[in-house]
Amino acid sequence: MRMRGTTVDYDAVLSACSSLLCEEKVAYLHSELPSLWQKAYRKMAQSPTSIHPFSQHGFEFLFDRASELRAKGVVKGERAVEDRIIVAYGRSLSAPTISGCDQHLLGSAGAQFGEQSGRPYLPGGVLGETFDISLYPQYRDLDHERSSQGREYRDMKNYCCAHVGTFCFTRLIYTSRSWKPSTIEHGLLRTDGSLWIRTFKNETTEARRTFLMKTPIFGRRSARESSLAD
Repeated sequence: MRMRGTTVDYDAVLSACSSLLCEEKVAYLHSELPSLWQKAYRKMAQSPTSIHPFSQHGFEFLFDRASELRAKGVVKGERAVEDRIIVAYGRSLSAPTISGCDQHLLGSAGAQFGEQSGRPYLPGGVLGETFDISLYPQYRDLDHERSSQGREYRDMKNYCCAHVGTFCFTRLIYTSRSWKPSTIEHGLLRTDGSLWIRTFKNETTEARRTFLMKTPIFGRRSARESSLAD
């Protein structure tokens, strides 16, 4: 169950710009949603945050660099959360591209923060694009699952690729101090001006968990790591 105040009322946001044309709606969402995402995240974190915006690969990111607060003694170790991505948003491209992952949380964007934290996961993806930035460890392989959630995830991803320039986002929902989100919220603005938003649990099924535990390591990545993110 989510903590009160951590959800975003997207219906209210869309209602406030209902009279605008599609491109005007995109501009409105760009200006209004980041502050709402930050407010919801601060409620979620339940500890001081150090939120930094940055741009990479044509998308905008909000990143909680909580480690700098811990280093300054502002937050004690047991209260500090891990450095983690809050949300990534932008306009979709024609097809996903894969950048080489350098095993860092922020990938090539890490130079902006002097980030050297190794996170040995495949890069997490925003709808319509894939990055060298490790957005999150995605334990549920939605891109390949035959479940209804898997089909809907692929439908959303295909929509972004088929409609170049679609405003889309990935927001991460945390229920612990870890950088592993419990839920992944994907959203996009359709051409008719409506928002398509769905949440997906970030967990592996029991059957898949058993398979991963029994599968041996291949090369540099374990079978568990091979099951992660897009």
